[in-house]
Amino acid sequence: MINQRLDERGITLVELLAVLVLLSFVSIFTITIIVQSTNTTNAIRVESSLRDEADIIVSSLIKTLYQTKQAHIIQNVTDNDNSYLNVTSSPTLCKRDTSGNLILDTACKNSLKPIGFVTSNGITRLRLRNEIYEISNDNISILKRSKIIGNPSEATSYKIILVLQYKKRNTLKEIEFTNEVQPF
Repeated sequence: MINQRLDERGITLVELLAVLVLLSFVSIFTITIIVQSTNTTNAIRVESSLRDEADIIVSSLIKTLYQTKQAHIIQNVTDNDNSYLNVTSSPTLCKRDTSGNLILDTACKNSLKPIGFVTSNGITRLRLRNEIYEISNDNISILKRSKIIGNPSEATSYKIILVLQYKKRNTLKEIEFTNEVQPF
């Protein structure tokens, strides 16, 4: 009988269960690593998209402001929806009263062009005088919290705060970018 037992070939149920348990641990570990790397890759892709778009927006804004003479920046308009600098091609068209307040007559109003963030129909866009910058990525939008800070009669530089949002299915990410520029 002892010889007969020694001749049996194959694996026992205990050995089979041990192999299954080890394989399940390895599978769970591998799947966890794959899911985490996919999430990390997605987060990096989203942040890169936001940073790339911010680079383009801020460089366009800085270029436009840098090419603008300080004397041509008439006023900073900032409210709940908008934050832009009104720029004129001819500063002599826009007069101020004795208190220093801007007199917005027809000639002055017609000469003003915005540089900054203007919201219409719930969508905030970058205005660069006569141009409207369109974001190339449909998942990215400029938020209303974007601002240009600085008083044209006192400031020698302007602070730009750009807030971008990436929104797609279950992914929502916001990043704020801050920069400072001096007009010419």
